[in-house]
Amino acid sequence: MDLVVGTWSFCFDAIREKQKLYRSQESCLGAVEKTINDIECNEKYGPCIVGRGGPPNSAGYREYDAAVMEGQTLKFGAVTALRGIPDAVSVARAVMERSPHSMLTGEGAGRFALEHGFRVDKTPCQSITENNPIGHDTLGLIAVGQHGGDIAVGVSTSGAPRKHPGRVGDSALPGGGLYANAHGGACCSGDGDEILKFCPSFHIVHLISQGKIPQDACEEVIRNIHSRNSDMEVAVIATDTKGNYGACSTVRSWRDPMTHKLYQGFPFVLWTKDMTCPEIKLAETVS
Repeated sequence: MDLVVGTWSFCFDAIREKQKLYRSQESCLGAVEKTINDIECNEKYGPCIVGRGGPPNSAGYREYDAAVMEGQTLKFGAVTALRGIPDAVSVARAVMERSPHSMLTGEGAGRFALEHGFRVDKTPCQSITENNPIGHDTLGLIAVGQHGGDIAVGVSTSGAPRKHPGRVGDSALPGGGLYANAHGGACCSGDGDEILKFCPSFHIVHLISQGKIPQDACEEVIRNIHSRNSDMEVAVIATDTKGNYGACSTVRSWRDPMTHKLYQGFPFVLWTKDMTCPEIKLAETVS
Protein backbone atom coordinates (compact mmCIF):
# COMPACT_ATOMS: atom_id res chain seq x y z
CA MET A 1 0.00 0.00 0.00
CA ASP A 2 1.28 3.48 -0.85
CA LEU A 3 -0.86 5.84 1.19
CA VAL A 4 -3.37 5.92 4.07
CA VAL A 5 -5.12 9.10 5.27
CA GLY A 6 -7.55 9.36 8.18
CA THR A 7 -9.79 12.07 9.60
CA TRP A 8 -8.98 13.49 13.04
CA SER A 9 -5.94 12.81 15.19
CA PHE A 10 -7.66 10.10 17.26
CA CYS A 11 -7.10 7.54 14.47
CA PHE A 12 -3.30 7.85 14.85
CA ASP A 13 -2.87 4.78 17.07
CA ALA A 14 -5.02 2.55 14.88
CA ILE A 15 -3.10 3.56 11.75
CA ARG A 16 0.25 3.11 13.49
CA GLU A 17 -0.69 -0.37 14.65
CA LYS A 18 -1.73 -1.40 11.14
CA GLN A 19 1.51 -0.46 9.35
CA LYS A 20 2.52 -4.11 8.91
CA LEU A 21 -0.85 -4.80 7.35
CA TYR A 22 -0.44 -1.87 4.97
CA ARG A 23 2.93 -3.19 3.83
CA SER A 24 1.45 -6.63 3.08
CA GLN A 25 -0.67 -7.60 0.10
CA GLU A 26 -3.91 -6.74 1.93
CA SER A 27 -6.50 -5.06 -0.28
CA CYS A 28 -7.24 -1.41 0.34
CA LEU A 29 -10.80 -2.31 1.29
CA GLY A 30 -9.56 -4.83 3.84
CA ALA A 31 -7.08 -2.35 5.29
CA VAL A 32 -9.75 0.33 5.62
CA GLU A 33 -12.19 -2.07 7.27
CA LYS A 34 -9.70 -3.49 9.77
CA THR A 35 -8.33 -0.08 10.77
CA ILE A 36 -11.82 1.31 11.36
CA ASN A 37 -12.78 -1.88 13.25
CA ASP A 38 -9.99 -1.23 15.75
CA ILE A 39 -11.68 2.01 16.71
CA GLU A 40 -15.32 0.93 16.37
CA CYS A 41 -14.87 -2.03 18.70
CA ASN A 42 -12.85 -0.25 21.39
CA GLU A 43 -15.13 1.42 23.89
CA LYS A 44 -12.52 4.02 24.82
CA TYR A 45 -13.12 5.77 21.49
CA GLY A 46 -16.71 6.58 22.41
CA PRO A 47 -15.93 10.28 23.02
CA CYS A 48 -14.84 10.40 19.36
CA ILE A 49 -18.48 9.76 18.33
CA VAL A 50 -17.75 6.32 16.93
CA GLY A 51 -18.26 2.67 17.84
CA ARG A 52 -19.38 0.78 20.90
CA GLY A 53 -18.69 3.58 23.38
CA GLY A 54 -20.38 6.27 21.30
CA PRO A 55 -23.11 8.46 22.79
CA PRO A 56 -26.75 7.36 22.59
CA ASN A 57 -29.53 9.04 20.67
CA SER A 58 -32.42 10.84 22.35
CA ALA A 59 -34.17 7.51 23.01
CA GLY A 60 -31.16 6.15 24.90
CA TYR A 61 -29.67 3.68 22.42
CA ARG A 62 -26.91 3.77 19.80
CA GLU A 63 -27.51 3.88 16.08
CA TYR A 64 -24.55 3.61 13.70
CA ASP A 65 -23.96 4.81 10.16
CA ALA A 66 -21.12 3.38 8.07
CA ALA A 67 -20.13 2.88 4.45
CA VAL A 68 -17.35 1.61 2.19
CA MET A 69 -16.58 2.24 -1.47
CA GLU A 70 -14.03 0.88 -3.95
CA GLY A 71 -12.78 3.37 -6.50
CA GLN A 72 -11.83 1.07 -9.36
CA THR A 73 -15.18 -0.77 -9.40
CA LEU A 74 -17.49 1.86 -7.84
CA LYS A 75 -18.80 -0.90 -5.57
CA PHE A 76 -20.56 0.63 -2.57
CA GLY A 77 -22.16 -0.63 0.62
CA ALA A 78 -23.72 1.22 3.53
CA VAL A 79 -25.85 0.89 6.64
CA THR A 80 -27.67 3.68 8.40
CA ALA A 81 -29.50 3.79 11.73
CA LEU A 82 -28.02 0.37 12.52
CA ARG A 83 -28.97 -0.30 16.11
CA GLY A 84 -26.49 -1.73 18.59
CA ILE A 85 -23.93 -3.33 16.23
CA PRO A 86 -20.73 -1.28 16.58
CA ASP A 87 -18.60 -2.91 13.85
CA ALA A 88 -20.87 -1.17 11.39
CA VAL A 89 -18.23 -0.75 8.67
CA SER A 90 -18.02 -4.55 8.41
CA VAL A 91 -21.79 -4.75 8.05
CA ALA A 92 -21.51 -2.12 5.30
CA ARG A 93 -18.92 -4.26 3.53
CA ALA A 94 -21.21 -7.28 3.87
CA VAL A 95 -24.02 -5.28 2.25
CA MET A 96 -21.68 -4.43 -0.62
CA GLU A 97 -20.54 -8.01 -1.13
CA ARG A 98 -23.53 -10.16 -0.11
CA SER A 99 -26.64 -8.10 -0.79
CA PRO A 100 -28.27 -7.09 -4.09
CA HIS A 101 -28.73 -3.66 -2.50
CA SER A 102 -26.22 -0.90 -1.82
CA MET A 103 -27.70 0.53 1.39
CA LEU A 104 -29.80 -0.88 4.21
CA THR A 105 -31.27 1.07 7.09
CA GLY A 106 -32.85 0.71 10.51
CA GLU A 107 -34.56 -2.56 11.33
CA GLY A 108 -33.73 -4.00 7.91
CA ALA A 109 -30.03 -3.29 8.35
CA GLY A 110 -30.11 -4.94 11.76
CA ARG A 111 -31.88 -8.01 10.45
CA PHE A 112 -29.34 -8.35 7.64
CA ALA A 113 -26.46 -8.04 10.12
CA LEU A 114 -27.84 -10.74 12.41
CA GLU A 115 -28.48 -13.04 9.45
CA HIS A 116 -24.82 -12.68 8.49
CA GLY A 117 -23.37 -13.46 11.90
CA PHE A 118 -22.95 -10.04 13.48
CA ARG A 119 -23.83 -9.64 17.14
CA VAL A 120 -25.66 -6.93 19.02
CA ASP A 121 -23.46 -5.23 21.60
CA LYS A 122 -25.19 -5.20 24.96
CA THR A 123 -22.89 -2.63 26.56
CA PRO A 124 -25.24 -0.21 28.34
CA CYS A 125 -25.30 3.37 27.15
CA GLN A 126 -24.23 5.98 29.62
CA SER A 127 -26.70 8.77 30.13
CA ILE A 128 -25.76 12.00 28.40
CA THR A 129 -24.54 14.76 30.68
CA GLU A 130 -23.00 18.16 30.07
CA ASN A 131 -19.59 16.46 30.08
CA ASN A 132 -20.48 14.04 27.29
CA PRO A 133 -19.40 14.78 23.72
CA ILE A 134 -21.65 16.95 21.62
CA GLY A 135 -19.63 16.96 18.42
CA HIS A 136 -19.91 15.16 15.13
CA ASP A 137 -16.51 13.70 14.32
CA THR A 138 -16.95 11.04 11.63
CA LEU A 139 -14.10 8.59 11.31
CA GLY A 140 -13.05 8.47 7.66
CA LEU A 141 -10.20 6.55 6.04
CA ILE A 142 -8.73 6.44 2.52
CA ALA A 143 -6.23 3.79 1.37
CA VAL A 144 -4.37 3.80 -1.94
CA GLY A 145 -2.68 0.66 -3.20
CA GLN A 146 0.69 0.26 -4.86
CA HIS A 147 0.99 2.25 -8.07
CA GLY A 148 -2.60 3.47 -7.69
CA GLY A 149 -4.07 0.15 -8.76
CA ASP A 150 -6.46 -0.01 -5.81
CA ILE A 151 -8.25 2.65 -3.78
CA ALA A 152 -10.92 2.36 -1.09
CA VAL A 153 -12.66 4.67 1.35
CA GLY A 154 -14.63 3.96 4.49
CA VAL A 155 -16.50 5.88 7.19
CA SER A 156 -18.11 5.07 10.52
CA THR A 157 -19.93 7.11 13.14
CA SER A 158 -22.36 6.72 16.00
CA GLY A 159 -23.85 10.03 14.92
CA ALA A 160 -24.61 13.26 16.67
CA PRO A 161 -25.32 12.79 20.40
CA ARG A 162 -29.01 13.16 21.30
CA LYS A 163 -30.02 12.75 17.65
CA HIS A 164 -33.60 11.74 16.91
CA PRO A 165 -33.98 7.98 16.37
CA GLY A 166 -33.61 7.23 12.68
CA ARG A 167 -31.59 10.36 11.94
CA VAL A 168 -29.08 9.93 9.12
CA GLY A 169 -26.34 12.45 8.41
CA ASP A 170 -23.94 12.67 5.49
CA SER A 171 -21.44 10.03 6.63
CA ALA A 172 -22.78 6.94 4.87
CA LEU A 173 -24.20 8.74 1.84
CA PRO A 174 -22.21 8.31 -1.40
CA GLY A 175 -20.90 11.68 -2.48
CA GLY A 176 -21.50 13.15 0.97
CA GLY A 177 -19.39 11.49 3.63
CA LEU A 178 -17.33 9.51 1.13
CA TYR A 179 -16.71 8.89 -2.54
CA ALA A 180 -14.11 7.19 -4.71
CA ASN A 181 -13.49 6.42 -8.35
CA ALA A 182 -10.51 5.28 -10.42
CA HIS A 183 -8.88 8.72 -10.05
CA GLY A 184 -9.18 9.42 -6.31
CA GLY A 185 -11.13 9.30 -3.08
CA ALA A 186 -12.44 11.67 -0.42
CA CYS A 187 -14.00 11.57 3.06
CA CYS A 188 -15.86 14.27 4.93
CA SER A 189 -16.61 15.04 8.58
CA GLY A 190 -18.54 17.73 10.39
CA ASP A 191 -22.15 18.89 10.63
CA GLY A 192 -23.82 16.10 8.67
CA ASP A 193 -27.26 17.67 8.43
CA GLU A 194 -25.70 20.56 6.53
CA ILE A 195 -22.91 18.71 4.71
CA LEU A 196 -25.30 16.38 2.89
CA LYS A 197 -26.72 19.38 1.03
CA PHE A 198 -23.39 19.94 -0.75
CA CYS A 199 -22.13 16.44 -1.73
CA PRO A 200 -18.52 17.55 -1.03
CA SER A 201 -16.80 14.18 -1.43
CA PHE A 202 -18.20 13.71 -4.92
CA HIS A 203 -17.27 17.25 -5.91
CA ILE A 204 -13.70 16.81 -4.71
CA VAL A 205 -13.22 13.51 -6.53
CA HIS A 206 -14.81 14.97 -9.66
CA LEU A 207 -12.27 17.82 -9.61
CA ILE A 208 -9.45 15.31 -9.13
CA SER A 209 -10.80 13.38 -12.13
CA GLN A 210 -10.56 16.60 -14.14
CA GLY A 211 -6.87 16.96 -13.27
CA LYS A 212 -6.78 19.03 -10.09
CA ILE A 213 -4.41 17.93 -7.33
CA PRO A 214 -6.22 16.83 -4.14
CA GLN A 215 -5.20 19.88 -2.10
CA ASP A 216 -6.58 22.32 -4.66
CA ALA A 217 -9.76 20.27 -5.01
CA CYS A 218 -10.31 20.23 -1.24
CA GLU A 219 -9.77 23.97 -0.93
CA GLU A 220 -12.06 24.80 -3.83
CA VAL A 221 -14.93 22.75 -2.43
CA ILE A 222 -14.54 24.00 1.15
CA ARG A 223 -14.35 27.62 0.01
CA ASN A 224 -17.53 27.16 -2.00
CA ILE A 225 -19.34 25.62 0.96
CA HIS A 226 -18.09 28.35 3.30
CA SER A 227 -19.35 31.02 0.91
CA ARG A 228 -22.83 29.51 1.11
CA ASN A 229 -22.87 28.71 4.84
CA SER A 230 -20.17 30.37 6.92
CA ASP A 231 -21.42 28.89 10.20
CA MET A 232 -21.14 25.17 9.47
CA GLU A 233 -18.23 22.94 10.44
CA VAL A 234 -16.84 20.79 7.67
CA ALA A 235 -13.52 18.98 7.17
CA VAL A 236 -12.34 16.93 4.20
CA ILE A 237 -9.45 14.67 3.25
CA ALA A 238 -8.69 13.43 -0.26
CA THR A 239 -6.14 11.51 -2.30
CA ASP A 240 -5.52 10.74 -5.92
CA THR A 241 -4.10 7.45 -7.18
CA LYS A 242 -0.67 8.99 -7.80
CA GLY A 243 0.22 9.35 -4.12
CA ASN A 244 -0.90 12.95 -3.65
CA TYR A 245 -3.19 13.96 -0.78
CA GLY A 246 -5.01 17.03 0.46
CA ALA A 247 -7.10 18.30 3.37
CA CYS A 248 -9.06 21.43 4.18
CA SER A 249 -11.68 22.53 6.71
CA THR A 250 -13.52 25.36 8.40
CA VAL A 251 -12.40 24.04 11.82
CA ARG A 252 -10.61 26.77 13.77
CA SER A 253 -9.69 24.64 16.75
CA TRP A 254 -10.40 21.13 17.99
CA ARG A 255 -9.49 19.24 21.14
CA ASP A 256 -8.67 15.57 20.74
CA PRO A 257 -10.96 13.69 23.20
CA MET A 258 -8.33 10.96 23.61
CA THR A 259 -5.18 13.02 24.29
CA HIS A 260 -6.91 16.31 25.24
CA LYS A 261 -4.44 18.12 22.98
CA LEU A 262 -5.83 21.30 21.44
CA TYR A 263 -5.21 21.67 17.71
CA GLN A 264 -5.49 24.99 15.93
CA GLY A 265 -7.36 23.59 12.96
CA PHE A 266 -8.38 20.17 11.66
CA PRO A 267 -5.83 17.43 12.46
CA PHE A 268 -5.65 14.46 10.10
CA VAL A 269 -3.35 11.44 10.03
CA LEU A 270 -1.06 10.56 7.13
CA TRP A 271 0.89 7.35 6.48
CA THR A 272 2.95 6.57 3.39
CA LYS A 273 5.01 3.52 2.52
CA ASP A 274 8.20 5.55 3.13
CA MET A 275 7.26 6.41 6.72
CA THR A 276 8.30 4.42 9.78
CA CYS A 277 5.43 6.03 11.71
CA PRO A 278 2.31 7.97 10.66
CA GLU A 279 2.17 11.72 11.19
CA ILE A 280 -0.53 14.08 12.44
CA LYS A 281 -0.89 17.06 10.13
CA LEU A 282 -3.01 20.21 10.20
CA ALA A 283 -5.26 20.98 7.26
CA GLU A 284 -5.60 24.33 5.55
CA THR A 285 -8.34 26.35 7.30
CA VAL A 286 -10.93 28.44 5.47
CA SER A 287 -12.54 31.06 7.65
